[in-house]
Amino acid sequence: MKNRIISIVAVLLIILVGTYIYFSGKEYIVRIPESQIKAAMDEKLPLTKTYLFIIDVTLQHPRVELIDGSGRIAGGMDVELNVRVNENPEPLGGSIDISGGVSYMADEGKFFLTDPVVENFSVQGLAESIKPKVNKAIEKALSEYFSKNPIYTLKKTDLKQAAAYAVLKNVSVEGKDLVVVLGI
Repeated sequence: MKNRIISIVAVLLIILVGTYIYFSGKEYIVRIPESQIKAAMDEKLPLTKTYLFIIDVTLQHPRVELIDGSGRIAGGMDVELNVRVNENPEPLGGSIDISGGVSYMADEGKFFLTDPVVENFSVQGLAESIKPKVNKAIEKALSEYFSKNPIYTLKKTDLKQAAAYAVLKNVSVEGKDLVVVLGI
């Protein structure tokens, strides 16, 4: 019995070492078109959250733009705010443009927007006195949204992508594709 257990452990160890040696040093390139990133974001929106007990923020209609030669994603979305003033909601519409980097969670095969930066923010009819609170609410909404919602998830049904659950080596933008280099 003891010899059988030792044999099984030895075989499993040989398989693990062999698999590591086979995949070690290899790189897998995954090209994610801009349209697929937008489609993944469309599935998760609209999203509405309440902040500071008086501001309902709705994020909807995402826009995505990959900037050639960078590792960043630019885009935006429409923002609808319902600010409760004297218990009456006042709906306000506008838009926000952001950019951010990309991080990869290898154990889940998911890509997330990191360090979102607000590039442009406009809301029609927003009083100057509440802009700081609204800006804070939107920053919080974006951080929460992008920390929980991937911009893209590798497909387990695609053999190349399934094998690429590995370490992120490089992210760049070529044309309108996000090019991700993964490896062990």
